[in-house]
Amino acid sequence: MKNHPFKNEKGSIAVLTAVLLVVLLGFGALCTDMAVLYVEKARLQNAVDAAALAGAQKLPDSPQDAYLTAAEYAANNDVSLPSISISNHNREIEVSASEEHSMFLAKALGITKGKVSARSKAGVYPVRSIAGAAPLSVTIQDFVYGQEYTLKNAPPEGETGWYGPVRLDGSGASTYEDALAYGNNTPLSVGQTLQIETGNMSGPTRKGLDTRLASDTRVPGNTFTDHDSNAPEIVFIPIVEVLTRSGESIQEVKILGFAAFFIENVTRNGNDCFITGRFLKTCSTLGKETSSIIDDGNNPVQDYGLYSIKLLMN
Repeated sequence: MKNHPFKNEKGSIAVLTAVLLVVLLGFGALCTDMAVLYVEKARLQNAVDAAALAGAQKLPDSPQDAYLTAAEYAANNDVSLPSISISNHNREIEVSASEEHSMFLAKALGITKGKVSARSKAGVYPVRSIAGAAPLSVTIQDFVYGQEYTLKNAPPEGETGWYGPVRLDGSGASTYEDALAYGNNTPLSVGQTLQIETGNMSGPTRKGLDTRLASDTRVPGNTFTDHDSNAPEIVFIPIVEVLTRSGESIQEVKILGFAAFFIENVTRNGNDCFITGRFLKTCSTLGKETSSIIDDGNNPVQDYGLYSIKLLMN
């Protein structure tokens, strides 16, 4: 008796269906496990990004602290045995890590482990452009950490002139007062020229500073040696050189860079108002900070201790 051809077809279809089911199950297993690995890689990437950014806040002056901080952040985010390196004259920190994860459905195909890796690099560079600065200025000089500097002077009795304030968002006492209280709105850049604000400006100075310092809600209050990174006592100020024209008084200054000072004393003598602050080395934490172009040697920015953190690789 001859085999019926239809019976042979049914057998072939059954075999083909079984093969396809195995293939589909295999793809399903791989897709499921790949999705799990994708989530784990994203978690690992976020962890090493956070570690690099945290470590960078200690650069360039404390590379050992930067290393320890990055390692601590990695451990807190369940990253074990990260590789941490510091380079470029202690201005960049790189964190990398790898993890193995057990596969689930893919075990049916003989695949028991999957590996994910992540790498991140962050660097600190002198701020080139920033908003949120105070409408004061300090002329170019060699700054020493912790040393006290005059941020606004006051005139000797009977004299007028320029004593440190500059125009950032425009002219006028109220504009100056607002910028001193809250920081300016218009971004400032290295190389930009500013008009000076002449006169004692004692009233707007007192009011602006009173508003700024009243926002310190820390208990106990911020001090130079123990302060929050966003303490209102910290002011970002342009470092300037005076531009003079033959036969004319000072009218403009040129921005050479930016520095941070911790307001230490506000002295009120009658109508006079002096401001002094201690020089800080810190990273900008302002949301208004606009840019810090990496110094590639072609367009350098003078380092005055105020840095911006950049995530360079992730």
